[in-house]
Amino acid sequence: MTEHLISGDSDLPAQAGGTVAGTARTGKSPIRVIFVPGLGDRLPPLVHLQREALRTWRALGVRTTMFRVRWSSDATFQERLDRLDALVEQCERRGERVALMGASAGAGAVLAEYARRRSIVAVVIIAGKFLEPEDIIKPVLRRNAPFAESLSTVPKLLEELGPDDRARILSLRSARDGVVDDEDTLLEGAVNETMRVVGHVIAIGYALMFRARRVVRFLRDAVTD
Repeated sequence: MTEHLISGDSDLPAQAGGTVAGTARTGKSPIRVIFVPGLGDRLPPLVHLQREALRTWRALGVRTTMFRVRWSSDATFQERLDRLDALVEQCERRGERVALMGASAGAGAVLAEYARRRSIVAVVIIAGKFLEPEDIIKPVLRRNAPFAESLSTVPKLLEELGPDDRARILSLRSARDGVVDDEDTLLEGAVNETMRVVGHVIAIGYALMFRARRVVRFLRDAVTD
């Protein structure tokens, strides 16, 4: 299955005319997973590893795109959320069914976008940190202003999600995170699952590599509900 190219902006797929590849052949709208990494999205080696892990998902019949919030930039959380929303809309206009997946700080971004746009078929969060800003040391919050904003914004947005909305959220967490408080990775009403790994970064890598089938099955179930 052919991946869309990433534009020079690195957030939006390159525009393409005509029918979405594969749609005419199968008669089904393809699933596009937009992945939002955490604070490490400024580190090229880590971004590269995550991209490579996502490429393996093509064999499962889904398309993937990475969206970097650029947590350490001068942009506001709302500005980056608007950019993510534009990407979702672009994919939907192509006839794709969009699911969001966020790791660590990226969980807050995908939850906020989900609260805004309910056409999103499902959401997956991995080792998510979207609550309790007081648990994060102040230098980290100062260096990552959009992250600080998300921690104060997302809890209010979560109040807008009813039981049916939350049932379309899969939260994957490690047995012991070590970075994020374990209770913070739980989301009431969501499908919360504990992976048999220990560690924050390890949990993210493990989910992308070894929980892909579980995630895709969850997405397909959400589409057919």
